[in-house]
Amino acid sequence: MTLNEFKRMAQERPIFLELLWRNGETSGFAPWLRGPRRIAAVRSYGFDLVLNTTEGLNDPNQKTSQLRVERSARFELDGDILSVYNGGFRPATEDEQEAMDGWARKAAQSPNAGYWSMVGFFRSFPSGAGRQNARRHRGSRGYEHLLRDRRRKIAPCTGRELVFDKNVRGELSLKYRVIAA
Repeated sequence: MTLNEFKRMAQERPIFLELLWRNGETSGFAPWLRGPRRIAAVRSYGFDLVLNTTEGLNDPNQKTSQLRVERSARFELDGDILSVYNGGFRPATEDEQEAMDGWARKAAQSPNAGYWSMVGFFRSFPSGAGRQNARRHRGSRGYEHLLRDRRRKIAPCTGRELVFDKNVRGELSLKYRVIAA
């Protein structure tokens, strides 16, 4: 089942989610995370879940908590188990690798180049075809995403740097049991 199909189902009938696994832990959850919790609202970012208790919360008037599932690639429903994944890493595209290599060369030539010099470089870097990156024309800022999304992680098989991508499924973050009423 896709994320959109699950959202549609959650709007049509009551669905409860019971937390089973959170970042490696299977027990010892905070009191407000325990037990089956009803999906109160379907949002663009995911779901609002009703709190069974406010014990331990800073705001005793809080009624819901957010379950963020913004990308369908990071959502999986297998039977009655819903899994939510963190963003993951992917190999850099040829253009991205060219931009990263270009900055490495520039930094080696000008060791005193600062942060804003790097930002300007990635914003305006021309692709291998000698034109501005096509992403720039879609409202993006060139290769500036490489400033935020690089984690200096290297793929062992290729030796090339990996780029963080919120559209790629990474490590498991949350696991819920789905209880449809």
